[in-house]
Parts: sequence; C-alpha cells; structure tokens
Amino acid sequence: MIIYFKTSNYKSINEEVTLNFNAASIGEHTESNVIETDKFSLLKSMMLYGHNASGKSKILEALVYFRWFINNSATEKHSSEEIDVEPFELLQSSSKKPSFFEISFLLGKQRYRYGFEADKKIIHREWLLESKATKEYPVFLRIGQDFEIDFKRFENSEELEKRTRKNALFLSVASQWNVQKAQKIDNWIESIFTVHGLADEKYREYTLDLLKNDRYKQLINKFIQKADLGISSIDVVDVPIKLEDILKQVPDELKGVFKEKFKERSETAVLAIHSKFDDKRKIIGSVPFILDRSESEGTKKYFNLIGLFVKAILEGRLVVIDEFDARLHTLLSKAIIKLFNSQKVKSNAQLLVASHDTALLDRNLLRRDQIYFVEKNEYGATRATSLVEYKPRKDSPFDKNYLEGKYGGIPFIEDLESLIING
Repeated sequence: MIIYFKTSNYKSINEEVTLNFNAASIGEHTESNVIETDKFSLLKSMMLYGHNASGKSKILEALVYFRWFINNSATEKHSSEEIDVEPFELLQSSSKKPSFFEISFLLGKQRYRYGFEADKKIIHREWLLESKATKEYPVFLRIGQDFEIDFKRFENSEELEKRTRKNALFLSVASQWNVQKAQKIDNWIESIFTVHGLADEKYREYTLDLLKNDRYKQLINKFIQKADLGISSIDVVDVPIKLEDILKQVPDELKGVFKEKFKERSETAVLAIHSKFDDKRKIIGSVPFILDRSESEGTKKYFNLIGLFVKAILEGRLVVIDEFDARLHTLLSKAIIKLFNSQKVKSNAQLLVASHDTALLDRNLLRRDQIYFVEKNEYGATRATSLVEYKPRKDSPFDKNYLEGKYGGIPFIEDLESLIING
C-alpha cells in the first residue's frame, strides 16, 4: 500500500507536492474509507480537483514516470542517452536543478522509503530505507556514483554499483541482477495500474481474460447489470478473419501481396446482449450487438476497466486514473469509488484519480483528507492542498464551497460573450 508520494521540479511542479495517504485524525468514514494496519491508518482513495491546466495530470504523470523509470532504466538507456525528466522551466534556478521523486509504501508489514533525484544527464542521488519500529535504516544511499550499501539488508548486491551507469537507477540494476529485495520492490511498483481515462481501450484485455474464465464471467456480467446500461449480459466470440473479406477492401494491384502473406486468424468480438420485447413489452428473446459498434463511449470505457478494477481489488493494487470521470455518469463514478472505499470488500486496493466532476465532492462519499485541490501560483507552478487543511466543518457542502472558490482550484473565466459582441 502507498503511504505517500512526493515530487518537485517536474514539469509544472516546482516546490514539493505531496499526496499523503495517511488518514488524518478526523471522525469521518473511519470504518469504510480507511485501511487499518498495525501502525498505519491509510486512505483507500484520493481525488484531485482543479481547473484545466492546473497541473492535476502533471502530478499523476510524475508518478507514472517514476514507475516507468524504475522498471526500465537498467535496460532502456546507454550511458550517453538522456534521462527523460523535465524540470520546471518557468523559474531560472529550477531549470538547472534535478527533479525529485520519493514514495513511501508498505510491503507486507515492512515499510520502505525510496526515491531519487535526476536531471537529463545523471542520477544525482538515490536512496532506499526500511523501517523497524520507529527507526529508519538505510538499505543503500547513493550520491552520484558513490554508494553506501548495507549488504546484510541488500543481500547479493555486491559489485553491482560498478554495473550501474550514471543515468541508471541502482534499484533497477539490482532487480535486473536478481537481488530479491530489489525485485520485490520493483514488482510492487510495476503492479501499479496507471490509466488515462481517455485511452482506456488498452486495458480491455484484463476484462476479456476474466470473461474467458468461468470463475469470473458471472462476476463481470453482474458488474454490467448493476450499472443499468440496458445490457442483460456480455459474451465474447472469436470471429475468423477471412481472406475474401480482406480482398474486398484492397486495390486489385495489392491483392496478390495479401494472398501471399495472409495467415488465417481470428479476432475477439465482445457481444452486448439486449432483451427483445413483443408489443406488450414482454421479453421474448435477446439480440446481440457488437459492443464497439453499438454501445456508447461510456459503456465501452466501463467495460474496458471492469477487469482492471476487479484485479486491483482482488490483488490489493493501486490504481491511478487521469480523466477519471470522462464519459462516465456521475452515479457510475460514485459506484466505482464506493467499491474501493467499501467496508464489506476486504482489500488493500487503493484508488488515486483526477476529476472535474464536482458532484463527487460528496461528504457522504469522501473524507476531507481524501480530497486535494490543485492550482497554480502566480509563477505558473502547481501546488496541491488537502481539503482538511482548509479546516471546513465536516457537514459543509464541499461541492458548493468549491465552486464558490473557497478552496481554490477553480478557473476564473472571463465573459466569452463580450469577445463576439465587441470583436
């Protein structure tokens, strides 16, 4: 489980931004929205709000990049290649400083804190610490190419610092060379689902895999039925791709090439089954429609993400979604949040999303510490503030106060009509 994520000097972020999943000492949804461990009370979900260009996406992009670089830096880069960090460019001093990333998390009962600082050329600093009781112990510390390693805590990592390039992470190298603790951390970070809400189709495979499993097929169908989409059930079929169908779509001069290279194969089609009624409104059968041709964009998005949500809940994984509410009805978005916040569903899964839907600013759904407002200061730098820091009363109308500008994070839009009238 994630405890916090911090970043600074990355894209629109200048000074440090922290997303803190430690539950505040407030008496709201304590039995549902909080995961209790031996030493921590951690939030099950968190939502970022802010107007367009406030930097919500950039905060999530920082976490996505952090994840990607850890999983790939040992294999993707040569010593001469640049690191893909982007410092804050609107302040002269920041553009010359390294970007900073740090995450604190629990693996089983063990707490870790890992982070690094990097510019486009080198890793300036890198650290991994683990906690026992209230004290932290360095597993390894790195400044440039100077390493201090506790080989008892980081077994089988001897000599690996010599294999670590100046533009590669030591944790990634250690994982690649089968250091067990590094692999465990690497695998946990890789397990984080990172989703862009406007490009959800690539996650469909998770739902399709579950549909092909008799154990989960019924569960997926219940998710569809409960969403009130007008679909009675979902099924998948393998549709053969025939040569004659392809030849109808290509020019005559290319038909020979296609005949020579064509290999028989099939594609998976998702069928949305709808009830068919007689004139007295009685069900007399069913009609299958191909999901991608006949259903709404919201229905397709929901279907694409069902498998990911189920997998995250069952395996206790973190899900990060930008443009969470895009193409989803408010009530469906609320249902997904309730799933992660559920007291009945026993899971360590966590949800982090960015949203514009103010209807989700609902005190019956979220605690005050689960809501962050994101805005830019006068220098164009992103900052994020938890609602609990504004100290509103717990019975305050969060959505109304937000739209009135009491928490920041809203756009100040000029009168657009005057542009036409006076233009």
